[in-house]
Amino acid sequence: MIIYENTKAGFIDDVLQKRLQGKLETSFKLRTGSIPADHRVWEAEYGDFAWDLRESSIDGDVPIAVEYHLSAAGRFRIDLLLAGRSDDRDRALIIEMKGWEEADATPYGETVETMLQGSRTMVKHPSAQALGYRDFLVHFNEDIERHAIDVQACAYLHRFRRRTAEPLESEQYKSLLDQAPLFMLEDRERLRRHLERLIPHRPKDNVFWIIETGKIRPSKRLAECVASMLRGNEEFRLLDAQSTAYNVIESHLLDAQRKEERKVFIVRGGPGTGKSVIAMRLLSTLYKRGVPSFFVAPNQAFRATLADHLSRSGRDSHRLAKMLLQSSYRFHDADWSKDRTHAVLIVDEAHRLKHGNVYQYKGENMVADMVRAAKVSVFFVDETQQVTWNDCGSVSEIRTQADQIGVAVMELPELLAQFRCNGSTGYLNWIDDVLQIRPTGNFENWGDGQYEFAVFDKPDDLYRELQRKNAENRARLIAGYAWDWPAAGRQRGSGHTHVSAGQLSLPWNFTGSNWATAEDGIGQVGCIHTCQGVEFDWIGVLIGDDLVYKDGKVMGVPGKRARTDKSLHGSKAALESARGDQIATAKVEARIQNIIRNTYKVLLTRGQKGCLVWCADIALREYLRERMKLASTISGEEDKPIRKAAEPDTPYIG
Repeated sequence: MIIYENTKAGFIDDVLQKRLQGKLETSFKLRTGSIPADHRVWEAEYGDFAWDLRESSIDGDVPIAVEYHLSAAGRFRIDLLLAGRSDDRDRALIIEMKGWEEADATPYGETVETMLQGSRTMVKHPSAQALGYRDFLVHFNEDIERHAIDVQACAYLHRFRRRTAEPLESEQYKSLLDQAPLFMLEDRERLRRHLERLIPHRPKDNVFWIIETGKIRPSKRLAECVASMLRGNEEFRLLDAQSTAYNVIESHLLDAQRKEERKVFIVRGGPGTGKSVIAMRLLSTLYKRGVPSFFVAPNQAFRATLADHLSRSGRDSHRLAKMLLQSSYRFHDADWSKDRTHAVLIVDEAHRLKHGNVYQYKGENMVADMVRAAKVSVFFVDETQQVTWNDCGSVSEIRTQADQIGVAVMELPELLAQFRCNGSTGYLNWIDDVLQIRPTGNFENWGDGQYEFAVFDKPDDLYRELQRKNAENRARLIAGYAWDWPAAGRQRGSGHTHVSAGQLSLPWNFTGSNWATAEDGIGQVGCIHTCQGVEFDWIGVLIGDDLVYKDGKVMGVPGKRARTDKSLHGSKAALESARGDQIATAKVEARIQNIIRNTYKVLLTRGQKGCLVWCADIALREYLRERMKLASTISGEEDKPIRKAAEPDTPYIG
């Protein structure tokens, strides 16, 4: 969607006559129903560019578009899009504009740090942002490929003065700058020459019309890239029952895609049943068939870890992987009945979809967003992994929203085979039973060597053992939200610590890097949001005093959650609303308990080979040790001794 379109001459005239700002605001309001918060910078931003454009020798009838929306990726906006022709070839040029006056490099890949809204914030390098837009146009518009339109990208920091040995042009960004040049205040002449070389004359074809109306279809190159990411990648290999489940889901999905009817598929599956592997394989299959599709997940840390695992071949493939893995926050204005953009949305970790007043979310209900946005949507869901008050991705909610929008629902066979926790379904059953999430009995004697589980009396002893197991960077320490989560002091090198227990004191996971794959990840403590959907060989779990064992019950203690914890935000208002109604109050209290228990279930099921645990509540430690007896009694061997609870200060190994 183009907000404003004109020629070079018309654009310059609108700027000089001070008409551009009003035209942009009017068009935004008409087309989107609102005016973006950054509208105040338009006059200066586009005024500076108009001066550069005026000084260039490109023809006056070269077309220019301002604020072009990449609707298929949510509300991503290209600041400037110009079309032209040189060397007998039509081109489109993306220009990412920034009014920054200060910024610095970071050690975290394609990111930089700049001042936004009064504080230093880590963001994409402007050239990386421009390249992301280019990649999307090239990979998802069939007509751009068919008409052989060359799409180029660059970034222009029109108020930024270059420093000696400019950090934003350091060696770590070389690959970016080779593909998307960066221009600064001193580069106005170089920018003009760049424009004159790429787009000196009006294009032969109507490039904007091709971009706007082109068929949304993944390119052959994209399909090949995704297939190569999965090929030989052990993280995404289908195993045994996963392959069977994949074939069943694929058959139903492709059948629905061939038909004109809309459809919602629901696939239940617990931790480690292969939801993410199957979802990525489905995406690859759809791309091979030319079906415009996206993998969607609410959790940014989960998407970052998936991108890391997919992109072993370098930064270009990492950028491509991040483009394919979309946030659920970005589909609130998408509608298949109007835009015909998203043929299929594959929603992983769907239980974490949110509703209501959620930070940076502009919609009302993400489940409704997914159903409304796609012709076919596939929800992978595990309701026992809902861990915040605003999580709404339940089977009943999916059915309700689909019914309201008028889309048929089909629930496919549940994924049951277990590939996490050394394949131990018994361990997962035991966790559900021990945390009193649901009563289970089939523990499959996992405690007899199938999976290692240890309860420690000292958190520092646990941490030393975890460090010993981290030879391949596949061990991590995680904790519940009984410790404050500060906004400041979480940068690498800050020296701050946040999680203290016994003699152990460590920081929460650092901002700006992916804790799950970082080389120094073992020196930080992960949380529910940075580990959900991710697995490690070994996991250490610190259970705070927000979970206790008392009078035969495992109880969440909401008052012991950190004051910075937002997961129960809304529960106090719900309790107040239910006051005087015993049934309603009981439902609210049960939901609070479920959120706390579910949080620790997720934490305790991140390990492939084993889980090491420390509990602040001594009674809970002893309860876990006692319950281990049920996991290590082998049927038919009556003379086999039952394991005893560990002596104080020693780990209990199962």
